[in-house]
Amino acid sequence: MSCKWIMKFPAVATLFAAAAFSAGAAERGAAAIDLAPPSGHGRVVIMISGSEGPGALKGYAEKIAKLGYYAVVLDGREISPADRQGRVRLQEAIATARHSSHAVPGKIAVIGFALGGGGALAYAARQPAAVSIVIAYDPVTAFIARSRHVKSFVGGLQVPLVVFAAGKDKFKNCCLLRTVTAMDAAANELGKPMELVVYPHADHNFIAGPNFRAREAADAWRRTAAALRDYVNAASAH
Repeated sequence: MSCKWIMKFPAVATLFAAAAFSAGAAERGAAAIDLAPPSGHGRVVIMISGSEGPGALKGYAEKIAKLGYYAVVLDGREISPADRQGRVRLQEAIATARHSSHAVPGKIAVIGFALGGGGALAYAARQPAAVSIVIAYDPVTAFIARSRHVKSFVGGLQVPLVVFAAGKDKFKNCCLLRTVTAMDAAANELGKPMELVVYPHADHNFIAGPNFRAREAADAWRRTAAALRDYVNAASAH
């Protein structure tokens, strides 16, 4: 229930281009990438991609696996908050990942990026029996703003939430700072465990591509690793 404004550096204005979606590219809800940790077994961390597709997260997934987690990447276009079947696909993907021979039993973490962040907010943050923490980078929140019921949406969150927001994000007006700050205010009022970290001079997708900002990306990674350690590893001890 806190908001941190950090990293005051010059912004990059260029927006990334999203790749076109091929509906037949992968089975719906199936993992596009799965990487076992060096030990061969680890707690599950599911990543949900943005509209550019799961391939953009391969390097990120490799970093998650190196931390000792079983890293699974889903196509965010299949877990979209605009598609009610996204909930079912995510549930199926979680069940499949948890039953993998690489998975250590227990609750999982979900990390969503842009479109996938919106899916994580809409679906993963409402599965406390399976999910211990949701982390969202530049999440799509336009669907929440359009509903005009931000407080009601936040009231339905049942999983601790960490959100990284870019202060200059105007990409298709999908992920505006004012919506996540309204969510943070509602979380504070309702006593929901949400941490909002704002990078004032960063733009959409600041962890890769044309808008990459090394300092902000490194800080978000450090916070992500800490959240996984606190919520996923700690859960495995009980």
